[in-house]
Amino acid sequence: MNVLKRGARKFLRGLGYEVVPTAFLEHHAFARHLDTLFRQLQIDCVLDVGANRGQYRDFLRDRVGFEGWIISFEPVPRAVALLRDRAATDPRWLIQGYALGSEAGRQPINVMKPDFLSSFRTPDYSKVRLYTDREVFDHVESVDVRTLDSVIGELRRSHPLNSPYLKLDTQGFDLEVIRGASSTLPAIRALQTEISVRPMYEKAPSYREMLDTMTERGFDITAMFPVGRDERLRVIEFDCVMINAGGVDSRASMD
Repeated sequence: MNVLKRGARKFLRGLGYEVVPTAFLEHHAFARHLDTLFRQLQIDCVLDVGANRGQYRDFLRDRVGFEGWIISFEPVPRAVALLRDRAATDPRWLIQGYALGSEAGRQPINVMKPDFLSSFRTPDYSKVRLYTDREVFDHVESVDVRTLDSVIGELRRSHPLNSPYLKLDTQGFDLEVIRGASSTLPAIRALQTEISVRPMYEKAPSYREMLDTMTERGFDITAMFPVGRDERLRVIEFDCVMINAGGVDSRASMD
């Protein structure tokens, strides 16, 4: 059914029309932006950091129309098992059962209910009151953490990474992933990071800090899309899409 839906959307798009479910209207512009960006930069692989249950993979396949490799990173064992079951039907989807951060080792992660909120950070309910501690926190697990710099060489030897896109959705931990990817970043053609206007986690970087950090590393904003709003319609987070403003030499940076 999903294959038929994708085919129908592709056919109608060729005629200059879009069929968009009402519930997906806010995400439609995001999907079209990524479609244009991926085509322009000839993106051949998406590094999906913070995969949870594969929601972003579904977004890429079903909405963006991306058919290239997706390498998903997820440390929570329950989610990893689900991802591997799902990836059995997608030959261009690789699951890595560990987290990415600023240094390698073992680290405790707060597993939440719902589990897409799981984070190495402690929840902060002072600014966003969508949930209470009783509704969110479930348990703590110890998981493997590696750096993108330490694993990218091995991944590149077995998968096309000539023009990679980096997606970060780690619930307040994105900056730590960036700190562990200093050698890899010059080869990243574009990326998206979840920046917090109203932080949901303690010690999470502010949107100003995240934007300043990425600008200093040579990335320019192409678009920002609201992720969620509170009860007063204030934006909680944005998905910020950024393009590498400098030249890219993937062979030099990823070998």
